[in-house]
Amino acid sequence: MATRGYRSSVRARHAEDTRRSIVEAAAELFAEQGYARTSVAAVAAAAGVALNTVYTSVGGKSALIMAMSEDGGEDTTAVETVRRIVESDDPREILRITARGTGEVRRARWTQVGILLDNRTSDPDVAAAADLATGIVRDRLDRVAARLVEIGGLAPGLTERRVGDVLWFYFGFEAWRTARGFGWDWDEAAEWLAAQAAAALLPS
Repeated sequence: MATRGYRSSVRARHAEDTRRSIVEAAAELFAEQGYARTSVAAVAAAAGVALNTVYTSVGGKSALIMAMSEDGGEDTTAVETVRRIVESDDPREILRITARGTGEVRRARWTQVGILLDNRTSDPDVAAAADLATGIVRDRLDRVAARLVEIGGLAPGLTERRVGDVLWFYFGFEAWRTARGFGWDWDEAAEWLAAQAAAALLPS
């Protein structure tokens, strides 16, 4: 029984490793060639697997682009950031944690986010994946907003929805793209974004 369970665990890990390799290969090709010009066969070749393995492990092109967003939703840094926020009672520290955490996730998934944002208007599959990624990030920031409202200390008149909107404005995809476009490094951008969010949300 133990041997059978061990073998099952090994197979599951191998399947996950294969899936991850396929999704990473797809992301690289989408970035280099564009989503429309990338074939599933090319993804299979880049990942070093049979074409059928791509379909059985992930699926076709629409499933590949969606998997990129789903994997972002399971990012361990994002999960850890939310955990630290829930444990904090200091609004200013929560904003610093949010800035650092979102920055780390954006840096790790810079290519994938760029693919989604740059191609969302050209293909409905990419648009769906971009909407999923946006929803995941907004949901996490809404949880941060709920925590900030729960502990208090915000400027008067702020609703939870408005706080969530402000967090998205300063820590969403476009905020990081703009800061990086200025040539700011990740730490500099995180510090500035946290300071601006604090100015918008906390009493002066």
